[in-house]
Amino acid sequence: MFQQVVVPIDDSDASWRAVSIAARYAAAVDGKLDVITVVDRLSEVEPELQSLRAGLERLGPLAVEPTADVLAHDSIAAAIAAHVEALNGAIVVMSSHGHGRSASVLGSTTDDVLRELYGPVIVVGPHVTDDAGRLDGSYVVPLDGSDLAETILPIVTAWSVEFDGAPWLLEIIDPDTPTPSDMQDSAYVARRAREMHRSTGRDVQFEALHHAHPARSITDFADKEQASLVFATTHGRSGMARLRSGSVTAEVVRHAHCPVVLYRPPALVD
Repeated sequence: MFQQVVVPIDDSDASWRAVSIAARYAAAVDGKLDVITVVDRLSEVEPELQSLRAGLERLGPLAVEPTADVLAHDSIAAAIAAHVEALNGAIVVMSSHGHGRSASVLGSTTDDVLRELYGPVIVVGPHVTDDAGRLDGSYVVPLDGSDLAETILPIVTAWSVEFDGAPWLLEIIDPDTPTPSDMQDSAYVARRAREMHRSTGRDVQFEALHHAHPARSITDFADKEQASLVFATTHGRSGMARLRSGSVTAEVVRHAHCPVVLYRPPALVD
């Protein structure tokens, strides 16, 4: 679990959208909020720190009082990862759409941060509102039957118990994929739901949908269930073969009305 929330900021307005949501997460765990930016040279630290503090003042009151840090490093992702790991129990919340030198764009900095960190990253897409993303809401968890996709499940389980979340395990099946007559479409996610229920004692819902466009199906389902979070690994296979940064996952982040908790399995080798 986490006790501190770190928000990387660049010089874009979009990157600041994650701060108010991150502040609510920090408040929910009675933790701290650290807003950071990365520069190339030590000479840039002080002016950038003043700019960062001015940006926080423009936001107005937040759920917790933030601290501001400027890191000097030639690698944005490495700087963020080192900062988070030094805090021991922190999580990154970042906007998916930034621009400029330290752009937090899914597929570049976000993907690099996922590669550097051992834990999940909460990504705030362009359609996420400031009041979205409750920790105690409904969790939509797309799975594809692969071991890699299922590495997100321990995180979902832990958050469900800690924050009183309500998981929905979701499988998207290609409509052209035949299902054996003696097998229900939902057999796979039903089994995973039972396993999660046994380990947590909590209700776990499940659904299998036939749809040719996985990302659209996931975001439509999340909207229907008024999901507070979507959880996904950044790599999968089979029916969601494009479930990775830059494809289905990026489309989900781009269109979802709630934040997306992304996790890249440490054992993954490209």
